[in-house]
Amino acid sequence: MSVRNGETFLAEAIESILNQTYREFEFLIVDDGSIDGTAQILKNFEHKDRRIRIVVRENRGRTASLSEGISMSTGELVVIMDGDDFAGPGRLRKQVDFLNENQNRVALGAEVMFVDTEGRPLGHGNHPLPAAR
Repeated sequence: MSVRNGETFLAEAIESILNQTYREFEFLIVDDGSIDGTAQILKNFEHKDRRIRIVVRENRGRTASLSEGISMSTGELVVIMDGDDFAGPGRLRKQVDFLNENQNRVALGAEVMFVDTEGRPLGHGNHPLPAAR
């Protein structure tokens, strides 16, 4: 996860990953130069769950942050999550199972629901790409 000034939705985003039905993962979060309460939220979660590892550094941008997190990872699979995203409790299980059952695939996405700042649904987004062979 890359996050910058994400205090508004960050706790919910982190909780949605920690509450996954698939439990065996490391959770790398790069704070990309936040100047709000993001760092404190991250510290609180890091002390609660051994799967979380936090990097706090100056702002370099989302792409650099994601690349840094990926380079630190030790797992076989990488999941991208933003600090304002919410993952349903079965997201990781479904994605891991799909990749295990379809080993000719190297990437996948997910349907998204857009919400307003109060959490009210605004619409869905699903942009499937043709299967690569």
